[in-house]
Amino acid sequence: MESLLQLPTKNKNYGKILQITDTHLFADGSRALLGVNSNTSFLAVIDEIKNLSRTYDLIVATGDFVQDGTKEAYKFFAEQITTLNTPCVWLPGNHDNYDYMQSVFANYRLLDNKIVLLSDKWVIILLNSQVEGQAYGLLSSSELLFLQKNLDKYCDRNALVFLHHHPINSNCHWLDQHILKNSVDLEKIIQNYPQIKGLGWGHIHQSQDHLWYTCKAFSTPSTCVQFKPNSYDFGLADKDAPGWREIILTNDGMLETEVFRINDNRFVPDLSQNGY
Repeated sequence: MESLLQLPTKNKNYGKILQITDTHLFADGSRALLGVNSNTSFLAVIDEIKNLSRTYDLIVATGDFVQDGTKEAYKFFAEQITTLNTPCVWLPGNHDNYDYMQSVFANYRLLDNKIVLLSDKWVIILLNSQVEGQAYGLLSSSELLFLQKNLDKYCDRNALVFLHHHPINSNCHWLDQHILKNSVDLEKIIQNYPQIKGLGWGHIHQSQDHLWYTCKAFSTPSTCVQFKPNSYDFGLADKDAPGWREIILTNDGMLETEVFRINDNRFVPDLSQNGY
């Protein structure tokens, strides 16, 4: 599909984005990831968003859509996310089959757009950090060039960038083995392009907020199981509910963001698990 998507905003003063990440869905809805039924928790997140009556201009889904590698699980994601009646763009995570994503999502008009022009003030750029067969991430030279070319092309706009892998240490030793391996290359771009106001990712199943030079950098919780913060070895968080992130982009170049979680955490993981 065409790489560029142009969207107006519902409010003349700002745009509003919903970030969904790390759904880890199954074709068989009875299966669980680390003790959490990820299909059911994803449905709970969708229902909570609807119950809050929150509307968005764009949904950005940042990878690890499925756990079992099936087209049926991708179809389940597409069927549910389209009930929010909002344009949705996406990028792959380390668990994803990119070919399946493209073929399935096209049938549901989930757009394979990597550049989104939101109103006349913002450009949103999606990057692919997937390394096939590996848990860690890497931005290829072509992805880095893609980022720089579009920052130059839309130099009159503020920029928000998304990828799957975390470029900043999470303070979880086991997770940081699977970081974006060439984060120094991304860091140089962040330094050289102060128009980048925000950088978002998934992958670490935690909510974190950083200031990276003049850029707000953040991770978003999974819609299923959460990983224990500040943990040297693999660990699960037993009190952090499935969630999502809301991002507001104002016309004067400000970025405001907040994490939301479902109200009741009935999705308690199996804490005896030592990996997945």
